[in-house]
Amino acid sequence: MAYEEIPDITLKMIINAGIIKIGTKVYSSPNNEIIGTLDKEGAITFEIDNKIKTFPFPSGAGRAITKTSINGWKYWRILDDGVYNELSYYKEKYKQNESQR
Repeated sequence: MAYEEIPDITLKMIINAGIIKIGTKVYSSPNNEIIGTLDKEGAITFEIDNKIKTFPFPSGAGRAITKTSINGWKYWRILDDGVYNELSYYKEKYKQNESQR
């Protein structure tokens, strides 16, 4: 049986809500060594092992870099007005917006 991530909130949902824009750059932590780009589906695309790869979920993208299980919502960050915010920050913003509906 293959492992399948079933997220409660996806980057696509956050993008569709207008909290993050398509094409936003995401930076690996802690040192911004890898820079990826978000597409309209919320997938992260970046170069690894001299190949351009796309990952549908942030944890899978982080795992490809670290070679270990990782929380992608904490691993990836967005530079916003000079501050690096973890993806989890935008997930919380989405939750707050949804709870106010």
